[in-house]
Amino acid sequence: MQRIDDVSFHPSDKNILKPQTARQLTKATLLGEFLKSTTSARVTILFAFHAFVFSACYFFAWLLRFEFDIPAEYLDTFLWSLPGVVAVQLIVGGFFGFFQGWWRYVGIADVLRLVAGLTTALAILIGLWYLAELLGTEPQVSRGALLIDWAFALLFLFGARVLVRTARDMARGDQPAEKAKVVLIIGAGDAGELLAREIQHRPQLGLTVAAFVDDQRRKWDSYIRGIRVLGPISEIRRIADQTGATEAFIAIPSASGPRIREIIRHLADAQMEFKTVPGLDKIVQGKVHVSQLRPVNVEDLLRREQIVLPGNPVRELVFGRRVLITGAGGTIGAELATQILELEPEQLVLVERSELALYECLKRLAHERAWLLDRLTSHLADVRDHETMSRILASLEPRIVLHAAAHKHVPLGEKNVDEYVRNNCLAARSFAELCDLNGVERFVLISTDKAIQPSSVMGASKRAAEIALLDATRDARMKMIVVRFGNVLGSSGSVIPLFLEQIAGGGPVTVTHPDVARYFLRTSEAISLVLQAAAIGEGGRVHMLDMGEPVRILDLARDLIRLSNHAEDEIPIEFIGLRPGEKLFEEISLRGELIHPTAHPQIVVTEAPQPDSATVRRWLGRLELAAARDPAGLIPILTELIPEFEPTAGIAAAEPERQADLTARPWPA
Repeated sequence: MQRIDDVSFHPSDKNILKPQTARQLTKATLLGEFLKSTTSARVTILFAFHAFVFSACYFFAWLLRFEFDIPAEYLDTFLWSLPGVVAVQLIVGGFFGFFQGWWRYVGIADVLRLVAGLTTALAILIGLWYLAELLGTEPQVSRGALLIDWAFALLFLFGARVLVRTARDMARGDQPAEKAKVVLIIGAGDAGELLAREIQHRPQLGLTVAAFVDDQRRKWDSYIRGIRVLGPISEIRRIADQTGATEAFIAIPSASGPRIREIIRHLADAQMEFKTVPGLDKIVQGKVHVSQLRPVNVEDLLRREQIVLPGNPVRELVFGRRVLITGAGGTIGAELATQILELEPEQLVLVERSELALYECLKRLAHERAWLLDRLTSHLADVRDHETMSRILASLEPRIVLHAAAHKHVPLGEKNVDEYVRNNCLAARSFAELCDLNGVERFVLISTDKAIQPSSVMGASKRAAEIALLDATRDARMKMIVVRFGNVLGSSGSVIPLFLEQIAGGGPVTVTHPDVARYFLRTSEAISLVLQAAAIGEGGRVHMLDMGEPVRILDLARDLIRLSNHAEDEIPIEFIGLRPGEKLFEEISLRGELIHPTAHPQIVVTEAPQPDSATVRRWLGRLELAAARDPAGLIPILTELIPEFEPTAGIAAAEPERQADLTARPWPA
């Protein structure tokens, strides 16, 4: 057993202050005194300026009140009231920070503070007027003059701030237009405006915004921050030629995946470079910055609206609890660790048998969640090692276990049937029983859509694991939940890293079949839904995640070529035929399987016929014996309990009813 502290993943050590020489200390002291004196001088100047403005505005207010002819009998009133009115305004202004702000950076918050301060001062003065009347002293100061004074002061002080800000913007030394890169901003919304504002205020970026481009006709020919809005996006080639723009920034964080795909197709046709801001789920505090601009990646093509359930059931499940993750070094396990650690469990236990994978996971967590590393424990172990896992469970006492350890590569499974059966099915059942004996309250098995009508050993082994765990839950005290979902972008063995590698090498990009289609989820979205299912899920049931719409692999390859700034005719695409165990289309439910909705619109519960316990136990015993002595006999045994398993179905063309299943989605409307 090994804690993460032993692997040297610590937050950055505090810098040790080195002794400074007398000269360095003197310089630091002088600099500090200079800054203090400068700040003090600036406050003094601002105080004097406001005193002058308040005095002048009060004088002009009296002039306007009496139509520029103040009666002689009111001059004394004006003179003795002037110091009091200005004093109230200065004192209130001090409380509202009138003398502290930097006008070169004035914004809406400063204007609101100015309005609030002047209104408060006016309220105090009017209050004093009525107080004098209540005390029997006739007020001689005109209330009309006080109101006019408030308007003048607001106008002059606001104008002075805007003037300083404008002068600073005009004199900041913009880079000549001929040296700056001319860009278009796609999306004339809040994100686009924030992006344009930052570009205008940071000339060192070397960027000039030529125009906004938006599909909303009502915005066309309007101006945002002095920049014209043009459209539609489908006319981006004409707009780029008209403005001389060479690059586009996509500033629509709420855009769906299909919308992003459509936009980049137009940009690629216009031969423009492009970048995007992240989706809404990746933007911190709703603010967009130039530093967040990045190349469009394949995850952007699969954006979906994020569903948030009332309350926070996942946090309620994890916070202050002990959680264990197997297969923590894989794509699924590492993302589980990242998201769970952020929910502040009492302890997070990582189990992984690959040294390199565990190292990479720990390195990622040290970078992204350094302040939570004291809650983390890591173990280089195999879930099939009964003695080691017993020791880990007994000593750390986790209450929630997420079992993500599995073999997932389809073609390799066809050549290693015994290993896939032992690891994916038998080990899962044995480990679940061990967890139940050690007081685990909730056990979540990560399954796959390849377990539905399986045509591969990998899919059949995962379907066998589902059957084995649903059987074990009959006698278990802990709640066992199965969660199925499809391909995760960028996972080990995934087609996407392979395509990117082939594109970088100049091609060809190898696609198995022109019509092959798969369901894909972004890693972060898939794990978020897995945790939602774990929180709201029913024990002894299979939960299926809504995978969205199937994506043709040929279209995905073409999208990746465009995202790599290549034309489609530059990178050839080659069809190599389906590999053993593969099929054209992935189903989303077993034939005859009942579908029930849950509290989450993107999660359903599936109900398939479950064999009786005695049958399952005999079958598992035969599987274990064959895996040890007769691997060749495993396929017939798998087909006995999984009659839908068709080992050769993936080689032939998909049956018509399977293709029809793709459009008959089981999710409730």
